[in-house]
Amino acid sequence: MRLSPTEQPDVNRPARRLISLLGSMTLTAGLVVAAPPAASAADSMTDLGVRLSIADHSEVSAGGDKVFVSAGDRVLITDTEGVLLGAVTDLPGVEELVATPDGVHAYAALSDSHQVVEIDAATMAVTRRIDFTAYSCLTDLALSGQTLWTAHGCDPYAGSVVTRLDVSAQDPQPVTVLTGQGTTPKIAVVGNTLLLNLPDTASADVAVYDVSTGSATLRGEIDGGDPGTSSQPGLTITPDGSTAVLAFSRGLESWDLASLTKHRDYGQNPAAPGQVIEFAVSPDGVHLAGGWLGDRGVELYDLATGAITYTQKIPSGWPTPRILTMTIVGNDVFSVLYTSGTTNLRLWRLEDAALLPSSVALSAPAEEATALEPVKLTGRLTLPEGMNPGLRALKVTRRLPDGTSTQLPYAKTKLDGSFSITDTPPKAGTVSYDASWPGSATVRGSSASASVAVARQSSSLTLHGNTEQIVGNRLYLWGTLKFGDHAPTTSPSLTVIRANPDGTSTELGTTQVAASGGFKIGDTPDQEGEYPYSVVFLGDDTAEGTIEAHSVTVRAGD
Repeated sequence: MRLSPTEQPDVNRPARRLISLLGSMTLTAGLVVAAPPAASAADSMTDLGVRLSIADHSEVSAGGDKVFVSAGDRVLITDTEGVLLGAVTDLPGVEELVATPDGVHAYAALSDSHQVVEIDAATMAVTRRIDFTAYSCLTDLALSGQTLWTAHGCDPYAGSVVTRLDVSAQDPQPVTVLTGQGTTPKIAVVGNTLLLNLPDTASADVAVYDVSTGSATLRGEIDGGDPGTSSQPGLTITPDGSTAVLAFSRGLESWDLASLTKHRDYGQNPAAPGQVIEFAVSPDGVHLAGGWLGDRGVELYDLATGAITYTQKIPSGWPTPRILTMTIVGNDVFSVLYTSGTTNLRLWRLEDAALLPSSVALSAPAEEATALEPVKLTGRLTLPEGMNPGLRALKVTRRLPDGTSTQLPYAKTKLDGSFSITDTPPKAGTVSYDASWPGSATVRGSSASASVAVARQSSSLTLHGNTEQIVGNRLYLWGTLKFGDHAPTTSPSLTVIRANPDGTSTELGTTQVAASGGFKIGDTPDQEGEYPYSVVFLGDDTAEGTIEAHSVTVRAGD
């Protein structure tokens, strides 16, 4: 039977203290708070070990299995998982940076020495230095095939200059292709098309040139309108050469380069204000990434439709983190972050950001569950429109209030994507479940979490044995502890208290409960009288506490 404190045998203060403790544990065990979900291991942040002033410049470019980042007087090289491999140092005033598509070489512009250096990624060494002392203020680089393009401009009277050189030549020399009237020009080149921002800071127009003959022939202009600031738009061309992408502070635009007409806008959302500070087009020309100043972080768009396919805020924890530059490598987006508090550069990798989105929904029952009793959660895997989920395995993890986690048997979706998870929580408190789908070659994985409020299981004790005994003889009592209808799952111990005929009581210590729930008590009373024995289970994070008593009359022997 389960006894309340008022129903206990007349035991002294030590016994009453234990019973009081039993009641307090019954009240507090359900207040355990579940540990928060672990951070996703997919994305990564690499501290590049470089301090940079906000006035300094940084660029990121990628090719093959390498990512290159310029910073101050060096170019850092990582692999495509963001692991820092090394750096090429002693490059004073390194500014613009481009990498070959195979990642074998990178080209960096050095403003202090008026050079472009060729970097070998394997040896992390400078293999060539190309002299540009005849051209002042190198402001931009572009690489198309084996042709390296450079833009120069700082003298408002001399105007801007665009050159080209063949990097496959043994001793490449820059050749002037175009001169203009603007300063600090930006260029983009793919195939036979060259984009150049125009010098008029009152507009955001971009000139489009045909460079198929080796010289630049104006084909027309993209009417970028009023940029609203004195800055010129960022610009690039999709890898197939068909589309220009322009970046303004208010958002991004794509333009057809055959007709010089606008395709569509990206990210121009009045409900989500922000300012574009960087952007990148994926190597396959399918995705456009925008880096926003402020809370919007990174957004990915489908270049053809303008739909947002992915968003991620900049990680918090540093003062005013800001995206300096970004690129897309395979399915991953890499951004270089600057933080004003530490001035450290960090390489932020968003894994599989360019894949199509999926979603996992997971719902827990509204009613409270009970430890050691089955609980059922339901959910659904949703894939992009037109894709049938079918039978797919999901990884399921249970997280207990103490932070420990256990991977459960895989759940499997039905043809429509629905699934269910049945589990038996071993402990009370807030028990959380994570269900995740790893994704496929074209669809990004996703996960969901749900929590279940789990109450402690009821417990019960039985206690039996002789009701009479002779003074000085050993007596034994036997009993069983159960958690609901189950044997105990937590290897508990029981406290044993003997009330003596003289009104005192003796704590006889503890007895361990066997896996089956059984236990045994031995004692040798040395006086005649009535001996009430109490066995107390104080409760734990699985089951409530309980108490049971058994009286033995001790008599003198014949």
